Amino acid sequence: MTEIAAAARMSADEIWALWRGLLRRLPMWRMPWEWLFSPSIWTMTGLDLVSGLLRNGSTKAIFALLAPLPPAELRRIHALAALNHRRHEAVSRWMALAFVTVPTSAALALSQIAPETLRAVTASRGLTSWYFVLGYIGAGVTFYLLAAWRARQLLTIIELALIRRGVPAPGEEAAAEDPLQAPLGA
Repeated sequence: MTEIAAAARMSADEIWALWRGLLRRLPMWRMPWEWLFSPSIWTMTGLDLVSGLLRNGSTKAIFALLAPLPPAELRRIHALAALNHRRHEAVSRWMALAFVTVPTSAALALSQIAPETLRAVTASRGLTSWYFVLGYIGAGVTFYLLAAWRARQLLTIIELALIRRGVPAPGEEAAAEDPLQAPLGA
């Protein structure tokens, strides 16, 4: 991406191109590798969970993509990441709810309505197939929860970029000027 003038506003195409570039820096398939070898994972204990994230290669690559943005465009990308995170949180909650409650409710209803049918299905399929179904349900829920984790990670990195550059996050300007705002920790 070329240097963006402070007064220039990015077009929708430029915003989406930047967004796709940010997403390419945090692919889902790389999460297992990062759980073992990223600098941030070794700092997931204690009080400071931010310093390790700053040492990650993906964080540095995202900072490089965000570096040429003026503050207003950085806030737009932050708003997009926040929206993405909220959607991921909602979808992961609904998927967890659907993947767990629907099969459980169906099995419980079948056990009340036609217990012999449930016993016959369980006996004919064997335990292995039921373990497969439970594994499938668990994998589905896990995928959506990990996607929400990744969306939050991207939002956190963009918030770190805002902090490093001294750019107030959207909504912070009004909160900082509000004399009725409670102090932190109150």
